[in-house]
Amino acid sequence: MENTNSSTDLSASIFETLKEEILNLTIMPGQEIVESKICDRFSVTRPPVRTALRRLSDMGLVEIKPYYGTHATLLNMDKIFQIIHMRIIVESNVIQEFIASNPDAFILEELEHNIRLQNILISQPDIERTKFFELDNQLHSFWFTNQHCENIWDIIQEQKIEYTRFRMLDYESTMEYPEMIQDHIDLVDAIKKKDSNSIPVIIGEHLNNGVKRMGDKIFHEFSQYIIPPKNTEYWENYNKRYYK
Repeated sequence: MENTNSSTDLSASIFETLKEEILNLTIMPGQEIVESKICDRFSVTRPPVRTALRRLSDMGLVEIKPYYGTHATLLNMDKIFQIIHMRIIVESNVIQEFIASNPDAFILEELEHNIRLQNILISQPDIERTKFFELDNQLHSFWFTNQHCENIWDIIQEQKIEYTRFRMLDYESTMEYPEMIQDHIDLVDAIKKKDSNSIPVIIGEHLNNGVKRMGDKIFHEFSQYIIPPKNTEYWENYNKRYYK
């Protein structure tokens, strides 16, 4: 019989591993997660695996159906569009407050250093998309931290599980890293120029560019991975406001 603490540790390890694999699309949306194979993979009995899967289900990353099995959840485009909408409103205001705080040259250098790291990363023969994701997140979290809004950033992270997987699909399918970095350069340039008025447009365009890049692929090539929005026309018109 497994020790309780050992079983808890095993379950936590399985949970973290599967969570990361779902988020980075090693496990694709809709893909079946076979309990017996997970047991074999981690050399464990079923209880810690089931505990891990229940936690993933609570997070909305897997769906467990009796007699049907466990599958990674599909990408809900309504949620993704609404998360983007929320990010535009909240992040624009935080960046404008960040500009108003008159960040000094040392703070601005941290932003530019992050962008240099992004450029170095994409110059490598094999681009690590998870590393790019980390650098991207670090840049966006910077103004939240400097404005003492860390908890708001944490809330955004908790709410954007769908968006994280969508971004990974964007990375994998388009490989348009230079365009993503240019968005970041435009954003930092606006901050350096104290151009608060342009921030909502730049952030709106940046956060919607993944939708633009993938275009019709979302509903055709990747249709097996998504739940379409209830009102496609509304969101298409909404997003076009931020397209060049």
